[in-house]
Amino acid sequence: MPKQANTALPPSRHFQSIMMKCVPGLVLCIVLSFAISLTMFVPPLYMLKLFSGVTESGSVATIAGLSLLAGGAILLYSILDYLRSLTYQRLSGWLAERLGEVAIAPISALSLGGGERPAELLKDIGLLRDFVSGGALTAGLEMIWAPMFFGALFLMHPYFGWLGLGAGFVLMVMAVTNDLLTRAPARQSSDCAETAYREIGDALRCGEVIDAMGMLGNVARRWRVQNAAMIAANMRGAQRQAIILSTARGFRLSVQLAVFGGGTLLVLEQAANFGTLLASSIILARALAPLEQLLDRWRHWNAAAGAIRRIAATLGEPARLQRSLMPQPRPCTRLSLDNVSFVPPGGSRPTVKGVSLDVRSGEFVCIAGAAASGKTTLLQLMTGLWQPTVGFVTLDGHDTHSWNRDDFGHHVGYLPQSAQLFGGSIHSVISRMSEGDPYVTVKAAKLAGIHHVIGRLPNGYDSPLDRLTGGQRQQIGIARAFYGDPALILLDEPDNNLDGQALNTLITTLKWLKERGRMIIVTSHRQEMLRSADRVILLDNGAVAKIAVPAPPPSPDLSPPLPEPAPS
Repeated sequence: MPKQANTALPPSRHFQSIMMKCVPGLVLCIVLSFAISLTMFVPPLYMLKLFSGVTESGSVATIAGLSLLAGGAILLYSILDYLRSLTYQRLSGWLAERLGEVAIAPISALSLGGGERPAELLKDIGLLRDFVSGGALTAGLEMIWAPMFFGALFLMHPYFGWLGLGAGFVLMVMAVTNDLLTRAPARQSSDCAETAYREIGDALRCGEVIDAMGMLGNVARRWRVQNAAMIAANMRGAQRQAIILSTARGFRLSVQLAVFGGGTLLVLEQAANFGTLLASSIILARALAPLEQLLDRWRHWNAAAGAIRRIAATLGEPARLQRSLMPQPRPCTRLSLDNVSFVPPGGSRPTVKGVSLDVRSGEFVCIAGAAASGKTTLLQLMTGLWQPTVGFVTLDGHDTHSWNRDDFGHHVGYLPQSAQLFGGSIHSVISRMSEGDPYVTVKAAKLAGIHHVIGRLPNGYDSPLDRLTGGQRQQIGIARAFYGDPALILLDEPDNNLDGQALNTLITTLKWLKERGRMIIVTSHRQEMLRSADRVILLDNGAVAKIAVPAPPPSPDLSPPLPEPAPS
């Protein structure tokens, strides 16, 4: 089991802590890179000894001994390279896992606050994971030890040393030039791709509208225009990068020729021997290899740096995410709204104005009003989804917004205006994605009046949601709200899409729950629901316009909507 993140720290501190814990792993990779770099001296030294000493002595035993040592060094190189790759993989997996744990809460808060593309944070984490596990990081770490190879070239002969330094400088200039020339096209291509995929995704989710009104041709035409802009920007960047990379490869071949051409002159002048020439060629190739890899993978470093900046910036806004960590006892007294007003994020006018309301245990309250009168926002304030601009919303005296969300969710059942069902099966949806007691799941389904429908499906509670109608999906959402016997039940227009029988079942269940001390608040416009409530709160433009007490029905049915079997 992975170790859970310490929720006592804010996300920004979590990010700093996680990055600091990566340092030992990076240090290990640097040490392994150093050891690997040392083994890379073996082939040139082997050739140097063969062509400078062994060819003169003609000793077969010396050749065998040197070959055996070289083979052992190559075996050691393979083992060290495997250990370094394994370290990369372990480090990248650990980093992605820990950052993912910390990012879930900010992603949820960003989605609630209207943030753009909150799931992009997870993509950035995946990008950072790929960077750590890929070869781009290797090039950067091996550049740390490149001076060793340049120093070795100077030991061979100053000509080889200065040639290597000059070639390295030119490759660095090419890498910077490549970044400058391709940065703008890459950004344009990314922006165009994001716009194109977002629009086509939004459009294809409305396939019924597209098909009914013959909009497919227009959608395809707009997609082609945006896709062409993306391809054009990508081609510009790719062409510029191809020019730089082709130039770099040609330059690299020229340097190799310069090694052999100049080295041959040194051999003729007896300033070096043939073994020195071959060894210098191998060492120079090894010294320039990280620079060549960096030239090709510079964009990966830029992408990783951008991902780190975005992750740090997102996790660095934790003020609105912090909540109390101490669990609270099960609420059993009342939900209280004290002069609550609320201006939504980005808005300038309040959608809820000076609402004061108390809902006590064993009370069933309906909130009614015209469209956009503030009913949904008022329910969201009760759930603690938003913090009131003015006033307080408390449950048994504790502010609902600052209440720890995991603990709060154990005591509250909530149905949004759109059911928003998610999960692999009906069971996982009703049980709120938990591994809860199946009996509790069945009980919630019976309370919502959907158990008999689920029982007729081929896979029962393991069936996917796509086999359900709109009204049945609404009942699944109601069952999820009833799951776990919550003390506070908040239902936003639960009677949408319900037929008469399902509505009567829901009303009977709500009365039964009320008699057992639950606090129930429902928004509705249907008369059957309004007549069943203890009080009806009429909202007008965000303010309480009227509080009515409907006449009780002639013969209320307070019998339980279902028998309560004992759990097996």
